[in-house]
Amino acid sequence: MRFWTGLHLIWASFALTTFVKTSSFAGATLDEVLRTGELLAPYPEISPPYVLKDNKGRLTGFDVEVLGEIGRRLGVQVRYVTREDGSNYNWEEQTSGRWQGKYDIVVNGMTPTAERAEKLVFPATYYYSLGVLTVHQQNRTIRALSDANGKRIGVVKAANSELYLRREFSGIIDVSPVAYQIENPVIATYDQEDKAFEALADRELDGVMSYLPAAVAQIKRGKPFRVIGQPAYRVPQAVAIMPGDPEFADLLTTIVDGMHADGTLRNLSVEWFEFDLTGREIPGG
Repeated sequence: MRFWTGLHLIWASFALTTFVKTSSFAGATLDEVLRTGELLAPYPEISPPYVLKDNKGRLTGFDVEVLGEIGRRLGVQVRYVTREDGSNYNWEEQTSGRWQGKYDIVVNGMTPTAERAEKLVFPATYYYSLGVLTVHQQNRTIRALSDANGKRIGVVKAANSELYLRREFSGIIDVSPVAYQIENPVIATYDQEDKAFEALADRELDGVMSYLPAAVAQIKRGKPFRVIGQPAYRVPQAVAIMPGDPEFADLLTTIVDGMHADGTLRNLSVEWFEFDLTGREIPGG
């Protein structure tokens, strides 16, 4: 059985490589990626364990490694790009499809929603995120999500955490409606998640809504935080590209499906999160 499984994976890899190298049916984006040998992505904000820098100053982390593997299987190099002035393309631009041809792909924890799908294409889900509330260790009044009613909560602007607190968390593809458990929060938005956690450490906030791995990473770095109760929500995170190139979309679907099948995504999840977030079930649930 293992022989045939291995043979199947070898054949799939061969077929994929042959398609990438020889296809004459590539669309405009895929054509350009293969011609230049580069897959362009917006330079990401530092947000461990998804994106961070190693001791040599190179980008690494879960999202970075996932995109790097996609590039490897495409046979091209990933290059992160910024605006001409050196600033980063912001999250609102990325989620609204205002890419202006500056990059080809986003692999940075984007949730596929019906609204976003009007401007973007989501070829594949590569993992699932758990949204949690983090508070200061010295906070003794917030022990459940409902205890955060009316409290000051920090979020990344336009992220799922903000949508959840504003009760605009709807239209997510392949997800059941969530139960809102926090009433009338005072929402503070930040361009970078680290800034929200810094404000929490300084007691300027009562809590921060983020994904579980980001909260755990802060605690591991020695921040005096604790995570409250059960996750507030669970959502898929997808590869995103612009519409108009179905061949590129189909190829990305094949690549990510292969990364699920051969255990690559699971291994990266365990490496960076310490548990597997690539399946539909909540770990330990």
